[in-house]
Amino acid sequence: MAIVSFVLEDTMITIDGVGYSHLDLSGIDSNIWAIQWNTSTNSGHIEYSDGTDNLTISDISAYQSYIDLHIAQKATYDAAVVTAADAQTTLEATYGYKRMMAHAEVGDQLDQMYHDAVDGTTTWKDAVAAVKSAHPK
Repeated sequence: MAIVSFVLEDTMITIDGVGYSHLDLSGIDSNIWAIQWNTSTNSGHIEYSDGTDNLTISDISAYQSYIDLHIAQKATYDAAVVTAADAQTTLEATYGYKRMMAHAEVGDQLDQMYHDAVDGTTTWKDAVAAVKSAHPK
Protein backbone atom coordinates (compact mmCIF):
# COMPACT_ATOMS: atom_id res chain seq x y z
CA MET A 1 0.00 0.00 0.00
CA ALA A 2 1.33 3.41 -0.94
CA ILE A 3 -0.05 6.80 -0.15
CA VAL A 4 0.95 9.36 -2.78
CA SER A 5 0.60 13.09 -2.19
CA PHE A 6 1.45 15.93 -4.55
CA VAL A 7 1.59 19.47 -3.17
CA LEU A 8 2.10 21.71 -6.15
CA GLU A 9 2.92 24.94 -4.31
CA ASP A 10 5.78 23.13 -2.56
CA THR A 11 6.75 21.30 -5.79
CA MET A 12 6.72 18.20 -3.60
CA ILE A 13 5.65 14.61 -3.99
CA THR A 14 5.49 12.32 -0.97
CA ILE A 15 5.13 8.55 -1.23
CA ASP A 16 4.60 6.69 2.03
CA GLY A 17 6.02 9.57 4.05
CA VAL A 18 9.15 10.03 1.92
CA GLY A 19 9.00 13.41 0.24
CA TYR A 20 11.11 15.14 -2.36
CA SER A 21 10.64 18.77 -3.24
CA HIS A 22 11.84 20.99 -6.06
CA LEU A 23 10.42 18.55 -8.58
CA ASP A 24 9.23 19.97 -11.89
CA LEU A 25 5.47 19.83 -11.60
CA SER A 26 4.91 22.67 -14.06
CA GLY A 27 2.90 20.47 -16.43
CA ILE A 28 0.10 20.07 -13.88
CA ASP A 29 -2.78 22.54 -14.07
CA SER A 30 -1.95 25.65 -12.04
CA ASN A 31 -5.31 25.64 -10.22
CA ILE A 32 -4.52 22.28 -8.58
CA TRP A 33 -3.42 22.60 -4.96
CA ALA A 34 -2.81 18.91 -4.20
CA ILE A 35 -3.37 15.40 -5.47
CA GLN A 36 -3.89 12.52 -3.05
CA TRP A 37 -3.79 8.86 -4.12
CA ASN A 38 -4.10 5.56 -2.24
CA THR A 39 -2.78 2.56 -4.18
CA SER A 40 -4.53 0.03 -1.97
CA THR A 41 -7.94 1.42 -2.86
CA ASN A 42 -7.00 2.77 -6.30
CA SER A 43 -8.72 5.99 -5.41
CA GLY A 44 -7.89 9.54 -4.61
CA HIS A 45 -8.85 13.12 -5.14
CA ILE A 46 -7.63 16.38 -6.54
CA GLU A 47 -7.83 19.51 -4.38
CA TYR A 48 -8.07 22.84 -6.16
CA SER A 49 -6.77 26.25 -5.10
CA ASP A 50 -9.39 28.30 -6.92
CA GLY A 51 -12.56 27.21 -5.14
CA THR A 52 -13.34 24.36 -7.53
CA ASP A 53 -14.85 21.40 -5.69
CA ASN A 54 -12.50 18.50 -5.01
CA LEU A 55 -12.52 15.89 -7.75
CA THR A 56 -12.58 12.18 -6.88
CA ILE A 57 -10.30 10.18 -9.17
CA SER A 58 -10.01 6.46 -9.84
CA ASP A 59 -6.95 6.59 -12.09
CA ILE A 60 -3.54 8.14 -11.42
CA SER A 61 -1.97 7.32 -14.79
CA ALA A 62 -2.20 10.94 -15.99
CA TYR A 63 0.27 11.80 -13.22
CA GLN A 64 2.51 8.72 -13.41
CA SER A 65 5.37 10.66 -15.03
CA TYR A 66 5.49 12.86 -11.92
CA ILE A 67 5.49 9.83 -9.65
CA ASP A 68 8.38 8.55 -11.75
CA LEU A 69 10.27 11.78 -10.92
CA HIS A 70 9.90 10.93 -7.24
CA ILE A 71 11.01 7.34 -7.82
CA ALA A 72 14.10 8.55 -9.72
CA GLN A 73 14.94 11.08 -6.99
CA LYS A 74 14.61 8.38 -4.34
CA ALA A 75 16.88 6.03 -6.32
CA THR A 76 19.49 8.80 -6.60
CA TYR A 77 19.25 9.49 -2.86
CA ASP A 78 19.42 5.79 -1.95
CA ALA A 79 22.52 5.34 -4.15
CA ALA A 80 24.17 8.35 -2.49
CA VAL A 81 23.46 6.86 0.95
CA VAL A 82 25.10 3.58 -0.09
CA THR A 83 28.09 5.45 -1.53
CA ALA A 84 28.48 7.48 1.66
CA ALA A 85 28.22 4.36 3.82
CA ASP A 86 30.85 2.61 1.69
CA ALA A 87 33.14 5.63 1.97
CA GLN A 88 32.68 5.68 5.76
CA THR A 89 33.45 1.96 5.97
CA THR A 90 36.58 2.46 3.86
CA LEU A 91 37.67 5.39 6.05
CA GLU A 92 37.10 3.49 9.28
CA ALA A 93 39.30 0.66 8.00
CA THR A 94 42.35 2.93 7.67
CA TYR A 95 45.06 2.98 10.30
CA GLY A 96 44.85 6.79 10.40
CA TYR A 97 41.19 6.74 11.38
CA LYS A 98 41.75 4.00 13.95
CA ARG A 99 44.62 5.97 15.46
CA MET A 100 42.62 9.17 15.51
CA MET A 101 39.80 7.46 17.37
CA ALA A 102 42.18 5.74 19.80
CA HIS A 103 44.12 8.86 20.83
CA ALA A 104 43.04 10.87 23.83
CA GLU A 105 41.44 14.27 23.25
CA VAL A 106 43.92 17.06 22.51
CA GLY A 107 43.29 18.75 25.86
CA ASP A 108 44.01 15.49 27.70
CA GLN A 109 47.20 14.97 25.68
CA LEU A 110 48.37 18.48 26.53
CA ASP A 111 47.67 17.76 30.19
CA GLN A 112 49.70 14.53 29.91
CA MET A 113 52.59 16.48 28.31
CA TYR A 114 52.47 19.09 31.07
CA HIS A 115 52.54 16.49 33.83
CA ASP A 116 55.29 14.56 32.03
CA ALA A 117 57.40 17.74 31.95
CA VAL A 118 56.68 18.63 35.58
CA ASP A 119 56.85 15.11 37.01
CA GLY A 120 59.56 13.67 34.76
CA THR A 121 57.21 10.92 33.48
CA THR A 122 56.54 9.61 29.96
CA THR A 123 52.76 9.11 30.13
CA TRP A 124 52.05 10.92 26.86
CA LYS A 125 54.85 9.21 24.92
CA ASP A 126 53.74 5.83 26.28
CA ALA A 127 50.10 6.47 25.27
CA VAL A 128 51.08 7.53 21.74
CA ALA A 129 53.39 4.51 21.39
CA ALA A 130 50.56 2.19 22.52
CA VAL A 131 48.19 3.63 19.90
CA LYS A 132 50.82 3.33 17.15
CA SER A 133 51.56 -0.23 18.21
CA ALA A 134 47.88 -1.17 18.26
CA HIS A 135 47.27 0.40 14.82
CA PRO A 136 50.47 0.07 12.73
CA LYS A 137 50.85 1.56 9.25
